[in-house]
Order: sequence, then structure tokens, then C-alpha cells
Amino acid sequence: MTSQETARRRTAAGLLASLGGLAMAATGVMQAVRPTDTDPRVLGEEHLILALFAASLLLLIPGLFALARRGARAARMAAGVVSAGHLLLAFGATASNLNGEDYAWFAYVAVPANLAMLAGSITMAVSLWRAGTVPRLVAAALPVLWLCEIILAQLGGGLIAGVYWLAVGALLTSGTLSVRPQAAHAGPGARDIPPGHRGQGPARSGTG
Repeated sequence: MTSQETARRRTAAGLLASLGGLAMAATGVMQAVRPTDTDPRVLGEEHLILALFAASLLLLIPGLFALARRGARAARMAAGVVSAGHLLLAFGATASNLNGEDYAWFAYVAVPANLAMLAGSITMAVSLWRAGTVPRLVAAALPVLWLCEIILAQLGGGLIAGVYWLAVGALLTSGTLSVRPQAAHAGPGARDIPPGHRGQGPARSGTG
């Protein structure tokens, strides 16, 4: 694959991630301003919320893989696990949306989907953190996304997850997401020292 093709794929993934983030953020805002709802039926604007939620899960998949490619093989495998969770949950949410309420089998889809998303995001975060090829905050926030998207959804947690993906999408599109591994681990000012001079002591002023 040429560098141009790689750049096009990265840009496309970034744009889709931004769209997914925008959809997720919209669900967060809509949920935050709604009163707590215990009715199992899907009513009114809940149809739009579920549609946007399912769409965001699908749109974020290319961004997950684009992010994972900056880590080790474990990160790429974890992105596949998270994506499988996204697909399952999007399917379940869409089925509930069309049916007007959850099917009896919804839990059999939602539970493994959530476990896959949580376990995969933790693995992916650890791999990216160790690789040091993306900002540490980008890696560390991955498991928190699941908490915002699922557990805190009715409180507007989707807004936080959406903002994260809008930022990551912008970084992917601009090609500025990656950082140098040595820069991520080096101390203050280390990146300003020429590689050939690192580790050397101060030069002597005389010959002795």
C-alpha cells in the first residue's frame, strides 16, 4: 500500500470517527436534558436517540482500527473485539428501535457486546500506552468511553465520548495523532537533544 493510499484511509477513518463522535455527542445532549425514564417502551425522541446511537457505533469502527494500528498486534486484535461489540449492540439497539421495546433476547446480545467493548478497550488502552505512539490521554481514555456510552448514557455520558471521538477524528484527519515513542518516554527537554549526543556527559573545557 502506497503512502497516499494510507493517508486516504487514515483521512476517511478520521472523518467517519468525527461523524460517529458527533452522533454520539448528540445522544448525550438529548439524554442529559430528558427526565429519567423507566418506561421499557421506545417512545418519541427515543427513536432518534437509538438511531443515532446505533449509527455512531458503526461509524466509530474504522477509527478504532486506525487507532489500533499505532499499537502492537494486541491492540489490533482488541479493536476487532471492540468492533464486534459495537456491531452486536448496534444490532440490538436497532431491533429494539424498530420493535418499540427490547426483545426478550436483547440481554443475550447486550451482555456479550458490553463485555467485548469493555475488555477490548482495556486491552487496546494498555497496548497503546506501552507503545507510546499516541498521546497517553488518548490511550488511557478508551476504557472510560464504555462507561460514558453505557453506564452514564442516561446522564448524558455520550457527550463526553462524542467529544473524545471528535478530537481523535480531527487528529486522524490531520495526520497529527501519532507521537514518537522516544518522545513519549523521554524526560523534559530530551526531544531537543540530538540523538547522537544523548547519554554523553558535559564536554570538557580543556585537555587536562
